[in-house]
Amino acid sequence: MKGKSRLGSQLLVGSLLILAGLALLLENQDVIDVGPIWRYWPLLVVGFGIAKLFRADTREEQGSGLWIFIIGLWFLVSVLRLWDLSFHETWPAVFIAFGVSMLWKSLPPMSSHDTEEGNAHGQ
Repeated sequence: MKGKSRLGSQLLVGSLLILAGLALLLENQDVIDVGPIWRYWPLLVVGFGIAKLFRADTREEQGSGLWIFIIGLWFLVSVLRLWDLSFHETWPAVFIAFGVSMLWKSLPPMSSHDTEEGNAHGQ
């Protein structure tokens, strides 16, 4: 049942991302006006990353959620020009994020034996 739930949520999120991307693309081309609320679209990416982190069962899923969260924060800072930063000034952060991702993947996998042992010792 978990597989069907995950597939359904992926279809929903994928569809929402496509619709949001199309709306933003059409707004950038001055075809439609989606209003000032769309300036905060990166919060959708941040929220998706947080949700993925909380649902993670493996280190790989945690890394994926963290990656999405970081990209969402980068989009948010760049789109809103927080601290007067835009994509032009912040693109090197992508290299840093890839480095963090590579380090994360190099860590040994979490095993159920380690977590059971930690729980038995009160850790």
